[in-house]
Amino acid sequence: MEIHGNIINLFGFEVDLWIMIMTWLTMGIIILISWLATRKINLIPTGWQSLMEMFIQFIEDMLVGGLGKRGVKYCYFFGSIFIFILISNQLGLVPMMASPTREVSVTLGLALLVLIWMQYISIRENGIKAYLKHYIEPFAFFLPIHLMELATRPLTLALRLFGNIFAGEVLLEVLTENFRFGAPIFWLMLSVAIGTIQAYIFTVLSVSYTGVSVHDEH
Repeated sequence: MEIHGNIINLFGFEVDLWIMIMTWLTMGIIILISWLATRKINLIPTGWQSLMEMFIQFIEDMLVGGLGKRGVKYCYFFGSIFIFILISNQLGLVPMMASPTREVSVTLGLALLVLIWMQYISIRENGIKAYLKHYIEPFAFFLPIHLMELATRPLTLALRLFGNIFAGEVLLEVLTENFRFGAPIFWLMLSVAIGTIQAYIFTVLSVSYTGVSVHDEH
C-alpha cells in the first residue's frame, strides 16, 4: 500500500482517503438523523419525527407514481439513495469538506447499486422467466439493444450527478478565490438548490427506469 497525499494505492486501485472519510461522515449524519427521528416516537409527530414522516411520504408518492402501489415496499432503498445523495451534495458547500458525489467512482457505485436493484425488483415482481424473456422481445436479435440500454441508463445517472456536483464545487472555489462577497454567496445558495434537485433527479429517474423495466416485462 502506497500513500501519496490523500490518495492511497491499494492493490493497484487508487482510493481518495478524504472522499472516503466524507462518505463515512455522510452515513454518520444519516444514522444521527434516523436516531433523532425514532428515539421518541409519538402518535402525533413533532420535530425530527414529523420531518422524517414527511420525507417518507414524499418517497412513497414518488414510488406510487413510478411503480404503482406495490412500489411502496421499496421505500427503504430509494429513500436511502435520495437522502445519501442529498447530504453528500451539500457537504461540499461546507468549508474544508468535499462532496463524495464529486467523485465519479462514487456516482458510478450508486448507479451500479441501482442497476442491481432494478434487476432484483424486476425478478421479484415478474418472476425469473418473464425477466429473461424480456431481453429477447420482440425478437431475439434485440438482445444486444436491451443489454446496451441496461448499461447506459445507470451510466447516464452517474455522469449527470458527477458532472453537476463537480462543476458546481469547482465554480464555487473559483468565485471564492476572486470574490469575497456577492457572487460566492449567491452561488452557494444556488448550489444548495442544485444539490437538492440533483438528488431528486437521480432518485426519480431510478424509479422511472425500474418502473419501465417492470411494466415492460408485463
